[in-house]
Amino acid sequence: MKSRNGAMLVLAAIIVGSCTSQPASQAPSPQPSAPVAQTVPTPGPGGPGGPGGQGRRPNPVQQDSARRAQVDSIMHAIAGREQQPASQVFKNVKLLKDMPAAAFLKNMDENYGRGLGMGCGNCHVLGKFDEDTRKNKRVARDMQEMTDYINTVRLANIKELDEDYVKVTCVTCHAGSGHPKATMPVPMPASSSR
Repeated sequence: MKSRNGAMLVLAAIIVGSCTSQPASQAPSPQPSAPVAQTVPTPGPGGPGGPGGQGRRPNPVQQDSARRAQVDSIMHAIAGREQQPASQVFKNVKLLKDMPAAAFLKNMDENYGRGLGMGCGNCHVLGKFDEDTRKNKRVARDMQEMTDYINTVRLANIKELDEDYVKVTCVTCHAGSGHPKATMPVPMPASSSR
């Protein structure tokens, strides 16, 4: 188990090093300090994991710790460039280009990662973060365009909306799940203890 964790830490260091547009020879070698997220079985429709396989649900605490360790390592690797636009620090940034690199990483961690209950590898090809081959990455871009539209056009045009309304983010609908729920539990009446 220790050799597996060691191998995962080395993999995480390689992944982090490939996130920046800085050549590998110039990038500091980040050393992630948190354990890699582990998964636990979760039952689904039709039995464990649903039809066709054994489903796994990541341990959210370990996943959050691993994701934050990756973000911390990337922050270390881009030291001195945190306030530069994300498009100048990272490769293949198509949305949120003008967001400072540090805020961009925080957004990836909190909005995308924690907001959808996912790790970096759910959207990115690990070790090749700039590639667009993963479906979830393409969907995330479309979803970001949708939330930008809702915030800048739709909400801005609701005349009686309170001025301090909260902007829509991934968390608004997903709340820690890759697939938002379409229903809510039915409120149960309080039991009378008289």
